[in-house]
Amino acid sequence: MDGNQAAAPRGPKGEIRGIFKTMVLWMVTFGIYGIWWWFKVAGEINTFLGYERLSVIKLMLLSSVTCGIYGLYFSFVECRKILAEVQAKAGQPEDTPFLCGPMQIQGTLNKVWEKIPD
Repeated sequence: MDGNQAAAPRGPKGEIRGIFKTMVLWMVTFGIYGIWWWFKVAGEINTFLGYERLSVIKLMLLSSVTCGIYGLYFSFVECRKILAEVQAKAGQPEDTPFLCGPMQIQGTLNKVWEKIPD
């Protein structure tokens, strides 16, 4: 992230989603909701930051090609950077989970979105 991106105005906040509801929908739809969720959350993050920071296609393709190794890298490294960038853009202190799974991502984003006035 360069200084211009940090100083740029932020986009609209994303949707606050219940973590339990998200988890249940993910299981009941056998992962279809999960795919929709990834694209929706990536769009919200990218719109909020003002540029494409999270590419779901890249995440899925690289995870498939590397037999999940990129997915692990994303969960431990890239995801934490993305969430920290969202928190910084919102003017909030960095508080990212050690391991970022979908529920941790949504929980962290919910905290950010809740603190931003409408």
